[in-house]
Amino acid sequence: MDLRDLQKMTVVKLREEALKHGGITGVHAMNKQQLIAALAPLLGIDLQAAAKAAQAKVAVNKTAIKQQIRALKAQRDAALAVHDLTTLKRVRQRIKRHKRLLRRLARQARVAS
Repeated sequence: MDLRDLQKMTVVKLREEALKHGGITGVHAMNKQQLIAALAPLLGIDLQAAAKAAQAKVAVNKTAIKQQIRALKAQRDAALAVHDLTTLKRVRQRIKRHKRLLRRLARQARVAS
């Protein structure tokens, strides 16, 4: 089991997992982040290394994604100028998808740290 598996689990499943190990007290009063922090050492997961890896991934991808968004915005402006609605719709959807990806990467880095 790795950090990604823990993050995908619900709070109820994390509590069940924590109760199996028995070394953790106050399981029912913990939230998801606290449960992950308590379970990680028991499962041999290094949270610091995972946080650094996530931040490095975001730093690399962030600039490339932002450049792609800028290029798509230029395409969007061109499609607006010539009133090409099909291209406009497609480009807006791609911009939205890239922004969602950027937010998701930032959220993952924040959760990992």
